[in-house]
Amino acid sequence: MLTLRGLRRTKASRFVASLLTPLILAGLTLTYLPPTSSSATVLSVMSPAIVARAGSSDVLYVLWESTSCHLQRCIRLERSVNGGHTFSRVAVPPVAPVLGGNTSPIGSLYFANPLDGYAEEFSSTGSRWSTTTLFVTFDGGKSWGRQDVAARTVVTGMTYSSRFFYAMTAQCPTKGRCSHELLNRSKVGTTKWTRLAFPKQMLKYFGSEQISAYQSKVWLMAQDQVSKPFSPFLATSLNSGVSFTVAVQPELSSVNSCAVLPISSEVLWATCDQGNMHGDVVFSPDGGARWQFNQKSQLGQFSFGVFEPVSKSTAYFINGMYPQTLFRVRSEAATPIAVAKMPNKLNWMSLDFTNGRQGVALSESSGGGFPYILWRTEDGGKRWSRVTL
Repeated sequence: MLTLRGLRRTKASRFVASLLTPLILAGLTLTYLPPTSSSATVLSVMSPAIVARAGSSDVLYVLWESTSCHLQRCIRLERSVNGGHTFSRVAVPPVAPVLGGNTSPIGSLYFANPLDGYAEEFSSTGSRWSTTTLFVTFDGGKSWGRQDVAARTVVTGMTYSSRFFYAMTAQCPTKGRCSHELLNRSKVGTTKWTRLAFPKQMLKYFGSEQISAYQSKVWLMAQDQVSKPFSPFLATSLNSGVSFTVAVQPELSSVNSCAVLPISSEVLWATCDQGNMHGDVVFSPDGGARWQFNQKSQLGQFSFGVFEPVSKSTAYFINGMYPQTLFRVRSEAATPIAVAKMPNKLNWMSLDFTNGRQGVALSESSGGGFPYILWRTEDGGKRWSRVTL
């Protein structure tokens, strides 16, 4: 997932976000007429903005945004239970409108399973600080409620496992610097957040951490950007975040910090931003103890692309150096196999396969930028068709 597109628009596994740290009828253009109000009626195109897979299920959530209207009624959330074959409409989190810009205030969606998920809202406090608000659903998006992890805190990162949601938070006063970073955990299906001990070695790298989880394992990544030798640190927990061990992992060096993508307790991939719209994809077969990196491969020379592991032996990717080719790979040492030619010559933002055959992909428009285009496949990526509401 190496694209330099929307900031924190997708989950941490998307290179789209990590580089900046950013109904199914093919070929139709949708026009959407919002409900009338005291203001003039707005006619706008709806653009897919966020794709979120619900845990390891076949359920996908897609957030659609108006290109010219920034009120709640101009946002639409769709849910698919069959990997993107068909969609149904669900409720939109009760977010505040955005003044200016061309995006909604919803920055990320996190679903641990088909029913339990969080939406992250970015909002202004009226001061120079921005805050994040969370909304939670326990019924697959039929209803949403506001959720506070802790009083007077900003959410700086989230992830989930099959059992827990995890949130990194910091206290941000109206003046001064954010501080007191905390790690918090809530059991899936509840709103009871408890504080965990943040690894002391990682605290001085405030703002650069990335968090990932799988079953009882949790990983925190941070990159020292201040003092030589500018080491990358990986903190690993085997007990759902209760305690961590911290180690330097040279292969995870990055200008920001790498995003760990666990596909099992042992098989991990990581996407690392190297600046100038390039990055690395590295691989670990043993839970992060050792990492493999091949600088001469497509994964070591990655540009403007997306990377999606779907099983312990399969990952799909589009390298921006070859934007019209979808590749499949087994590990860092394996030779990538060309699967199919992708539609047009586009910049790709995210890739979500729910199983070996069904998946969706998000791209920029043919002219570049917003509005975006959603595509789907039902044959393992060999053929793609456009998704519209």
